[in-house]
Amino acid sequence: TLTAAERQPNKCKIVSMSSKSGSVGHLRFMIGGAYDYRCSKVAINRTARLLAEEFGGQGVVVLPVCPGWAATDMGNRGHLNAEVPVVESIRGVREAIRGTCEGRNGVFVDHLMEFPPW
Repeated sequence: TLTAAERQPNKCKIVSMSSKSGSVGHLRFMIGGAYDYRCSKVAINRTARLLAEEFGGQGVVVLPVCPGWAATDMGNRGHLNAEVPVVESIRGVREAIRGTCEGRNGVFVDHLMEFPPW
């Protein structure tokens, strides 16, 4: 019996909000503080890879996506001054979700459709 995901590949997507702060290969974002936040994002990225490996053959696409440093309450608190307007962030995340297929299963992507090292 085929699952719904197997009948319609690329239609079943698991999307998780990550951050370049969780990229172990992106040194700009690995310097100083927020270790709990950064480690949680590393865990999201790794979990996405594991889920992609386990369920990719069943038509499930897993996507860890970075929305950019969006100008939300979190991005603009204290001395922080986020770089990405919220509308641009949302637009980019939606495009990343639409544009991700089995060939990029488990691959970390950002709101600009770039693929940060992780």
